[in-house]
Amino acid sequence: MVDTQMKRTIGLIMLCLFFAGCFNIKTEAAGKTYYNSYGVAVKGAYAMGIDVSSNNGSIDWNAVKASGVEFAVIRCGCGMNLLNQDDKQWEANVAGCESVGIPYGVYLYSYADSVSRAKDEAEHVLRLISGHKLSYPVYYDMEDSSVLRNTTAEQRGKIAKAFCDRIQATGYKVGIYADKSTFTNLLTAKEFQNKNKWVAHYSSACGYTGTYQMWQATNQGKVSGIRGNVDINYLISGQIFIKPVIKVSSPAKKKVKITWKPKKSGTTCEIYYAKKKTGKYKLLRKNAKKGSAIIKGLKSGKKYYIRVRISKKVYGSTVYSKYSKIKAIKVR
Repeated sequence: MVDTQMKRTIGLIMLCLFFAGCFNIKTEAAGKTYYNSYGVAVKGAYAMGIDVSSNNGSIDWNAVKASGVEFAVIRCGCGMNLLNQDDKQWEANVAGCESVGIPYGVYLYSYADSVSRAKDEAEHVLRLISGHKLSYPVYYDMEDSSVLRNTTAEQRGKIAKAFCDRIQATGYKVGIYADKSTFTNLLTAKEFQNKNKWVAHYSSACGYTGTYQMWQATNQGKVSGIRGNVDINYLISGQIFIKPVIKVSSPAKKKVKITWKPKKSGTTCEIYYAKKKTGKYKLLRKNAKKGSAIIKGLKSGKKYYIRVRISKKVYGSTVYSKYSKIKAIKVR
């Protein structure tokens, strides 16, 4: 028998090992399912990447690419549009990503406590990314504690709007970075409601209850080509789509009509059916156009079970919604 103290010691060791290895980049992807080092799937993840700055030193981007990193977010600078505020590794990092073909976005650490400063920070980003082709958004890092303490929710909304409007006016996509608590309690103005969000929450799952597109899961990741720890991020598919809602009917013999929402440009609806609710579902049809489809050639008098999901190409990956609720229909 193991005594109580030894049990506690073993438990503590196992817990430490879990958190040390949980988000190691030596994870493997089976199709589009990503696993941590203990074989636990990261729910909804469809791409895994890193974010880097001068704090990570000189990076061997060939080794990073070989390790399986699929995207990067690079810090271009901090604060206002001054040369000494450029990130010291910006040029090396963007050149490294471009040379090995890693798609990337950028972020700027903000010190803006006014609209005028936010506009100048936008110019800082635009100066640095000029001539580069970004695959991911420009993220505005709104985590500085002194700014958050000394601004109101309304002021923070106006600051974000000023920055984002200027970036978007030049054709770039834009998003906001902050931790879970900051998004929940401080970045609450209306200007944040429809923004692309990159949420930091160092846990086994992201606890932010709002809509977000990217999750920074840990700052303790290990990646070949980078000395020390690095931040690990996941793009999360379940946050991109509203779960589709469907209606089914049998307007004529051997036919079933299916309608679904949302129906958006650039999306594809995949329609599945089974003869038993808990049976194996087969793909009937893909339809990207009208928000409805007529399925022909079914057997009269038979009951079928229908469900759909929506897919879309995002940053070069096919992203899927959750399946709709299953609807039963007896064919005329």
